[in-house]
Amino acid sequence: MHIGKYYEPDTGGIESVTRTLATGAADAGCRVSVVCFAGHGSCQGVEVRNGVTVYRETVMATVASQPVGLAYLQRCRMLVREADIVHLHAPNLLGMLGVCLGGSHRRLLVHWHSDIVGKGLLGHLVRPLERLVLRSAAIIVATSRPYAEASPTLAAHRRKVVVVPIGIAPPPAESAQVPLPVALSGRIRGRRIVLAVGRLVPYKGLDVLIRAAHRLPSDSVVIIVGHGPLAHALQSLIVTERLEDRVILAGVLGKSDLHALFHRATLLCAPSRSRAEAFGVVLAEAMAYGVPVVATDIPGSGVPWVNQHDISGINVSVDDPEALAQACSALLTSHALQQRLSAGARRRYLDEFDERRFLQRMQDVYASLQPDQDTSVPL
Repeated sequence: MHIGKYYEPDTGGIESVTRTLATGAADAGCRVSVVCFAGHGSCQGVEVRNGVTVYRETVMATVASQPVGLAYLQRCRMLVREADIVHLHAPNLLGMLGVCLGGSHRRLLVHWHSDIVGKGLLGHLVRPLERLVLRSAAIIVATSRPYAEASPTLAAHRRKVVVVPIGIAPPPAESAQVPLPVALSGRIRGRRIVLAVGRLVPYKGLDVLIRAAHRLPSDSVVIIVGHGPLAHALQSLIVTERLEDRVILAGVLGKSDLHALFHRATLLCAPSRSRAEAFGVVLAEAMAYGVPVVATDIPGSGVPWVNQHDISGINVSVDDPEALAQACSALLTSHALQQRLSAGARRRYLDEFDERRFLQRMQDVYASLQPDQDTSVPL
């Protein structure tokens, strides 16, 4: 049983991980369920997707990015009691509460995608619930060693932590032939693409990328894919900076359109500014296409580990539009550098972030959750 905030067709890094693990377990012959909220691209109800039973519950309110709903809690409480393994994707306040309401579970796996960062009073109020759930967990999965070692929340639970980097499915072979959407192609006009993909929220640092766009070569264009509460503010910044022709907010795109953009992008830019960006699933996605990455050297985050500097891309300081522009421009103006880092990005994907490797690692973790085995795994 997976407990998450959302599930496909709703998009996001954690949603991608949940889908990969749920469908992988279903393909291996397990009976798999997911409890989540109905989000941007889905409706309340029960359905079976690729062998996974998905229970979507209505969002009554959203508080500090946390969806809230009583039906979600009730569903969690009921299914936790029936599940052989409970796989909780955190941070998720209601998911943690749902696990507690379902009673103690000897095979609870907490997938620690990120600490709660920048939530003020709410973050402090959640701490006791976090500690309770982490004490109850048999295993805690962290997505990178640097993040696990820097996390103050995980410090008291190191003996339970196992590091499993996130894996990504390779792009379909036929996706290279998918054309760009006509409307988007008309705005790009053959220019080289600096691609950014993610939720339009403060910690993603997309305002820094917009401010950097002035300094990029004139034959390039920035495409930002995603939705979120900052959409209006970012569009206003684009207008204020007179960048309507240089920066395009593309909104939410379908899978085929994203394939087309990744195949045509010169680089992926991920200017996140805080440890709320713990891993950066989109970085691994770009590497699967052989697209080099310009990211930020966030202290205590897994991002600089995912994007190996001068191997798969370039890491720059946080909140520095000039440094970001210089790194992007280096890739846009040097074919040799772009080719070298493109090859390095593809190798890094195959070495660390291949989906089959990820599923095998997680199957080993599930296997360790047998009743009579010691589930403590050293960091």
